Amino acid sequence: MGAALSAWLYIAAKAPVEGSAKTRLGAAIGQGPAVALYRAFLRDLAARFAEAPFSVSWYVTPAGAWSEIAPLLGANGRGARVLTQLDGTWTERQRRLFRDAAARGEERVVLIASDSPQLRLEVVEDAFAKLERNDVVLGPVVDGGYYLIGMRGWWDVLEGVAMSTETVLDEIVARARDQGLSVAQVEGTFDVDELEDLAVLERVARERDDLRATRAALQTLGLGPAKEAA
Repeated sequence: MGAALSAWLYIAAKAPVEGSAKTRLGAAIGQGPAVALYRAFLRDLAARFAEAPFSVSWYVTPAGAWSEIAPLLGANGRGARVLTQLDGTWTERQRRLFRDAAARGEERVVLIASDSPQLRLEVVEDAFAKLERNDVVLGPVVDGGYYLIGMRGWWDVLEGVAMSTETVLDEIVARARDQGLSVAQVEGTFDVDELEDLAVLERVARERDDLRATRAALQTLGLGPAKEAA
C-alpha cells in the first residue's frame, strides 16, 4: 500500500477588525462585540488544530491580515503557512487556492471557513480520509451552503458558482458529477452569521471544553449564561 497523500488544511480568515469580519452579525449585536466573538473563534480553531495529524495553514484577507491574526494565536499559529487571498470574488479566491495546490506540493487540500468555531477535529480527519478515495468532499450547512470544501488534485467545480445561495452546495455537487468526479460529504453543521445562531452556539459551547475562548467571549458580551458560582 502506498504512502498517504499529503494533507493540508486551510482556515479562511478575515482580519479581526470592525468593518472586515462578522459584519452581518455585527448589524445585530454591534460591530465591536461581533469582532470580539470572531477573535475567540480564531483562538479556538487554532488551539483545536494545533496538534492535528495534517498541516494547518491560513488563507487570509486582506493583505496584512496576518499581523492582526497571529497575536491572537500565539504558539498555535507559529510557523504556519499563510497565504493571502488576492483580488476577486470568493469563488475566484477558492478556485485559486485549489488550482495552485500542486505547485505548493499539496495533494489533498481542505478549506474551511472560520465561522464555525465548533468544527471538530474528527470531521476534518474524515474529510481527508474521504479524499483518499474521492475527488471532492463537502461539508454542508443548514442554509444550503457549505463550511468545508476539499479536493484531491484540481477540479474546476466552482467556476461561475454564486456563493451565499440556498442551492450553492447542490450546484457544486452537480458540476462535479457532470465532470465524472466522485463526491463525498462529511457531517453538516452551522455557521454563526445571524443573531439566532448565537443561541445554538451557546448551547454547544456550554458542553465543549475546546470552546473556551468562545464561551468566555459569549459570557463577557452577555450573550451566554452567567458564569457558575465557584
